[in-house]
Amino acid sequence: MKNLKMCKFNLIFISLLISVSCKIKDNHITPANNPTSFLTLDTLWTQTTNDFSCNPEMNSQMDVLMSQEFSSVEGEKFSLFDPLTGKLKWQWQDYFVPELEFSDNCHIAYHDIMVLCARNRTYAFNMLTGKTIWRHSMDSMIGEPQIFLGKNGYIYHGFGAANHTYKIFRTKYNEGKWELVSSYKDTMEYDRMYTTGIAISENEKGEDIMVNTLYLAYMKNSKYTVNSIICGYNLSSNKFEWIKDYTKNYAEFNDCKIQSLGGFVYGFATYGQVRHLYAINANDGSISWDRVIPDLGVSLHIYNNSIIPICIGFHPVTSFDVKTGNIIWNQDFVGQITEDINFEFGDAKVFKHYLISTECDYLLVLDLDNGSVVYNKSVSIDQGCLQNGVVVNEEKRLLYVQDRYKVVCYKLPDEIKY
Repeated sequence: MKNLKMCKFNLIFISLLISVSCKIKDNHITPANNPTSFLTLDTLWTQTTNDFSCNPEMNSQMDVLMSQEFSSVEGEKFSLFDPLTGKLKWQWQDYFVPELEFSDNCHIAYHDIMVLCARNRTYAFNMLTGKTIWRHSMDSMIGEPQIFLGKNGYIYHGFGAANHTYKIFRTKYNEGKWELVSSYKDTMEYDRMYTTGIAISENEKGEDIMVNTLYLAYMKNSKYTVNSIICGYNLSSNKFEWIKDYTKNYAEFNDCKIQSLGGFVYGFATYGQVRHLYAINANDGSISWDRVIPDLGVSLHIYNNSIIPICIGFHPVTSFDVKTGNIIWNQDFVGQITEDINFEFGDAKVFKHYLISTECDYLLVLDLDNGSVVYNKSVSIDQGCLQNGVVVNEEKRLLYVQDRYKVVCYKLPDEIKY
């Protein structure tokens, strides 16, 4: 995953170099004149930004929040746009020091509050008003730029501490008052310790179990060695229920928002060149089932009683039964336009019974009931490239994407029915 993030940065940086260099005011709105490059969708409005945008989210008033990811000396700039006109309402970048790249696991939008994580520093702002809610810096420990959402609005964040100890803290999303949840110390003196995923599940008694995967690395005989540990911590009794070493099964648990459903947790792991989707029983930490997947997993999506892993690059998309791991459907894209399908950025999003993903020039929509391709057509503007996800206005049937230097509001394809 570390290589994936570097690849993502390089791709965006190269795109920046080849794109037309221009500076236009943030609040400039381009008229919806339906240019010929918009091949299949009606356009309501476009908004020009000074940089690539990412993290598309929507508040309870259906306003659209996007951010300018790179190149700002003041830090990543979050902008809120009116959903029907594209008018800029406000911008936010209230940091301790300039911070950048809050994609992937570095941000959580919850109940109209955006929480951001930049290693030791965390921030929260109101998605309705643009006002800072809280800011926090954990200066005494080594944090990772990853946060995870648990039950009841708790945000979880892991830190490496002194004496080869790993600590997990949590706070309510709207408070910023971090409290210690668990502290893990191994007999091995590791040089590097961090969590690659946290999810809240439950055991057979119905008690909440915090499941977290650990990346633990050390030097052995001048060789960098990695151990893969997974822990189940009982949040009711405040103790570890189980700790499992799966180093023989997996060389590494991958960075991922691991998913939880019905007493099981699901995530990605690697062993050499082999990639895995695993299901762990939260009651005892045992492996319920394991399936080899085509490539490095970038996102996981639960729909009804199925789980759909999305892998980097162009590969078939498969739906697995959450209890058995049996295949429900497999979409291999035979006979489809395939040259622009690339799940590089892990930007797929579930809406109703659809999986929607931006594929550079193409917008791809799959039916999650059977895997059929509902929509796969070019919607990008000239010299554009759809980046990092979509957000849908259900009531108005509007679709918002970020297309290089543009935020674009399209009418939802007619093929998407609900």
